[in-house]
Amino acid sequence: MAKITLQTFEVSDLEKAVFNSFKKILKDYPLFQKKEKLELLSRKDASKLLCISLPTLHQWTKDGVINAYRIGNRVLYKLEDINNALTKIKTLKFNKI
Repeated sequence: MAKITLQTFEVSDLEKAVFNSFKKILKDYPLFQKKEKLELLSRKDASKLLCISLPTLHQWTKDGVINAYRIGNRVLYKLEDINNALTKIKTLKFNKI
């Protein structure tokens, strides 16, 4: 049988130890795992977000600038793909090398 030794602890140390123990247990429990929410946008919503017209969005999709996904007759865009399609403009006016 294992021996248990009791020592004096401060309440805050005991709380941290119990909290960390529960955190490790709950991390592996499937109900408490974080699920990424897949945010899908319609063609209309994607064009409004990018401030472009629907024909421009269609052309960008055909050119491969933005990836589109189809389910049935609907064309949807992932918000993550739209954000990844945006590129930063490099200017030398303010960024001196």
